[in-house]
Amino acid sequence: MAGRREQTQQAQRLQARAIKQGADDLLEALEFLILVDNFKEVQLAILERVEQLYVVYQEALPKKDNSGSAQELFDAAPYRRKIDEGKGNRRVLKSDREIRFARRQFGRILKALNVMARKRLISETAMMEYRRYLRLTLLEKEVDTYTAQGDVAAGRGDVITATNYYKAAKKLLIEFDLQYPEKNQRIRDLTQRTASLYNGGAKKEDNLAQALSKEAKEEHDPFGIPSNPATSEKRKF
Repeated sequence: MAGRREQTQQAQRLQARAIKQGADDLLEALEFLILVDNFKEVQLAILERVEQLYVVYQEALPKKDNSGSAQELFDAAPYRRKIDEGKGNRRVLKSDREIRFARRQFGRILKALNVMARKRLISETAMMEYRRYLRLTLLEKEVDTYTAQGDVAAGRGDVITATNYYKAAKKLLIEFDLQYPEKNQRIRDLTQRTASLYNGGAKKEDNLAQALSKEAKEEHDPFGIPSNPATSEKRKF
C-alpha cells in the first residue's frame, strides 16, 4: 500500500510539474507582450489565466508537498502594475532572432485564448477580437522590423540585402490571410522602396531605422532581464 501511495504521489507530481511548466511558459509570453505592446484588456485576461494555472498547480500537488506552500503562490501584483503603466509600445523588434522569439510567444498567447474560450473564461467574441488584434500587431512589428533593416542596408549602399528585407516584408503582407485598410498601401510602399534602390531615386526616409537603432541600444527591460530575450534563452523549446 505504501508503494502504491508513493506511485500515486509521483504521478501527481508529474502532472503538477506539467501544469507549472505551462504556467511558466504563458507567463514568459505575457512578459514579452507587456514589453512590446500596450493592449491592457488582452494582457489582463492572460494574467488571470496565469493566476488560475498556478492555483491549479498547487492543487495538483500531493497534500504533503502542498502543505505550508502558500508563500510560493504566484504574485500577480507586479504584472498588474506593469500592465497599468502601459509602457510597452515598441514599433520594431531588434533582430531576426527576436522576430522568431516573438512568433513563439504570440503563438502561446493565441493558443491560451483558444483554451480560455473553450472553458468559457472569455467569450467567443472576445477571443476572436483578441486573436485578430494580436495577429495584426505581430504582423505590423515584423513588417516594420524588416523594413527598418532594409532601410539600414540601403543607407550603407547594400542593395542586395535591402532588397531581400523589403521582399521579406512584402511577402508577409501578401500571404497574410486577414484584410485591413493599410495592407495594400504598405505593399505599394515596399515596392517603391525596392524600385528606388535600382533607379537612383532618393531613399524614403522615416523613423523606422532610428527606432531599430534605439531598440538595439536598450540592454534591459522593465523586469530587469536582457531586453533581447531571444539571445539569452535558458529554456529549450
